[in-house]
Amino acid sequence: MKRFLAYFLPSVFAAAILGFVAVSDPRVLEVSAGMGSATAAKWLGDHYNRYENKKVYDPEEALHWFKRAADLGNVDALYEIGDLHFRATIEGHTYKTAYAYYRRAAEDDHIGAMHQLAMLLEFGHGTDKDLPAAEHWFKKAIELGSELTELNLTLLYFDHPEDFSADKVSNSIEDIKRLAKEGDIYAMYALASAYIAGEPVSKDVDKGLSIYLDLAEKDPYYAHVTLGEIYLAGESVEADYEKALDHFGKAIHAGILSAHYHLAEMHEFGLGVEQDYSKAAQYYRKSIDAKSFGGLTNLGILYRDGKGVERDYEEAIRLFKRAEELEIRGGSANLGWMQLQGLGMPKDASKGLALIEAAAEEEDAYGAYYIAQFLEEGVIVAQDLDRARELYGIAGDRGNYPAKQALKRLEKAQKTCASPAKEKAGRRCPAFPYQ
Repeated sequence: MKRFLAYFLPSVFAAAILGFVAVSDPRVLEVSAGMGSATAAKWLGDHYNRYENKKVYDPEEALHWFKRAADLGNVDALYEIGDLHFRATIEGHTYKTAYAYYRRAAEDDHIGAMHQLAMLLEFGHGTDKDLPAAEHWFKKAIELGSELTELNLTLLYFDHPEDFSADKVSNSIEDIKRLAKEGDIYAMYALASAYIAGEPVSKDVDKGLSIYLDLAEKDPYYAHVTLGEIYLAGESVEADYEKALDHFGKAIHAGILSAHYHLAEMHEFGLGVEQDYSKAAQYYRKSIDAKSFGGLTNLGILYRDGKGVERDYEEAIRLFKRAEELEIRGGSANLGWMQLQGLGMPKDASKGLALIEAAAEEEDAYGAYYIAQFLEEGVIVAQDLDRARELYGIAGDRGNYPAKQALKRLEKAQKTCASPAKEKAGRRCPAFPYQ
């Protein structure tokens, strides 16, 4: 996400300056726009989209005029509409809509839109993930003169080594190492992550952490969040909740309020802090306000279960639906759960299960977790403990803490039940250890 828009700030500032100079009297331009001037409508959109000027900033009004300009044939307005949706600055924003407008602008040779379109295709936001298509649009933007997009093409090869030729990947490794040494923060992020993951370079966790710590001095906004996530997950390094809290706190102090999401997780599950559902709900709300929309699903679950907040199925469903619209993990799966159980909506076990199964097939953390529960219990679907263990692992790898705990519990129970001492004693091994 850090790479989105990073190389088009000059055009953003240029638009802001143009709006400041040209739009001295919006009323005059409204007359011109009403008479069919696409340029006037676009300038009006720029005028209301100047987020540095709180007196005039009104993204909804900007959207209105950008749409008018786009209808009149202004390509830049198409890009701006996509940008409003991508930046989540308007009501009802979605990646799908951002993708649609970026694509229209890109097909009309808008370089910035090509860049953004390629990024959405690379990460599968608003559309299906399509790396060859991402490569195509990056290359086209470069061909039309966007030198700053060259790093993104390099990162595409570097971040997805299994999908491109050995030559492309090898060259990207050399380029990323060189750029990181020169102090390019995006290359440093990529290289640090690669060292910790062990792909496409040899694994060296200490070296990766060292680069992140260096980045924390240069770019505290994201480096501290990443370090906190590493120590919270406890996968590449031993879990250290104290360090995680410290890094999340520093990130928030630096202005990254989305880090409240992780504080919420830690309070919800009692990770290094006393379990406190009320604080978890508060932190999830703060993270959502900071446009960390993963908190939508988590907060919805708290409302569903009445933990830290008064139980409210209607609010839970609203949050799950918004998460689904934004393609946030767990949105669809949790709507399926509500429908399956008949919570806040008419019960329809077949449709509910279908939603959960579809999410699980996409390796959604919540979809995988719920299906694993069904498989373990042998209700709704036939019992299959091996598949349950596999899905708990998938969900856990994607950050679902209850799934991590369930996997440990299931593995421990299966190991205990398989012991000769248990069999000799003739004791019954329960299929559901938590019952």
